[in-house]
Amino acid sequence: MTTRKILMTLAVLVILAVAAGRFFYHEGPGSKTAPAELIGTWTTDHSGYSDRYVELRENTITFGTGGTSFVHYTILGVEKNPSVELDVYTVHFRDVGGTKFKKDIVLQPSDETFYFRNQADVIWTLFER
Repeated sequence: MTTRKILMTLAVLVILAVAAGRFFYHEGPGSKTAPAELIGTWTTDHSGYSDRYVELRENTITFGTGGTSFVHYTILGVEKNPSVELDVYTVHFRDVGGTKFKKDIVLQPSDETFYFRNQADVIWTLFER
């Protein structure tokens, strides 16, 4: 193999590696931090979740899973979805192992509540900022 072929092969491999890195390690769209209207600790009176909480901070989201247990995630990005009637935010986050997740939050700012789009019957109320 000639030097030219070796260099061309290496260049192609570098380009493929950069493209793959951008594809697999994309940090999520939108702002990298939670908007002020979502920041705080949220609780619910729903019977199945009465000992749970959701805490949003600028760069983290934490789910209280009952008692003193919780699961903590790093926010990768937050995007506000354009809608005439609802304030819908998609929060992209990952755990310490690198697994990525996303949740759609439907905010109702007039009464400081939200619900997750996939659980509209569980209403979360702002407990403290």
